[in-house]
Amino acid sequence: MVVSEERSAARMLRVSMLVLFLEGALALVLGLVFGETGKPEPGEERVSALTLLALPLLSLLALLAAAVVSAVLVLPAVLLGEDLARRVAGRPIAWQLLLTTAAGALMWPLAAWRGWLVGALALAVAATVARHARRGFFVSVLLWGTLAVLTVFTLGGIGLYAGVLGD
Repeated sequence: MVVSEERSAARMLRVSMLVLFLEGALALVLGLVFGETGKPEPGEERVSALTLLALPLLSLLALLAAAVVSAVLVLPAVLLGEDLARRVAGRPIAWQLLLTTAAGALMWPLAAWRGWLVGALALAVAATVARHARRGFFVSVLLWGTLAVLTVFTLGGIGLYAGVLGD
């Protein structure tokens, strides 16, 4: 029973990390499409060789951040929510959403209510998806999440090229 719970927790951790990583990738793509990051300064190169060399390192740092957030915030919220539902009352998902909303408040000092909202939503999505982690679920999340990020990137690029989005 303990080995099964450890495997379940490890699966939830991996799925949570993947969801947070995909959310970060989606935020990056949306920042490129709708933000100022896609517009280079006058006389500045669009992509430099140093940028291309730094991309793998940045993705490793993002993966490390996703692992820390998953281990410190998401996984305890999922496990504590299930425990509270057994001990107190209610459904586990309600407790988990309440706990992730409270954990999203850690973003308040950095970005006020918008940071709290983004942090709470990112943690809630990761907790909700990680809650249902099971064999083969990681691959499904990886494929569908990657497809979602690529679709947003493609449609955003088409919108920018066609002049529908942007200036």
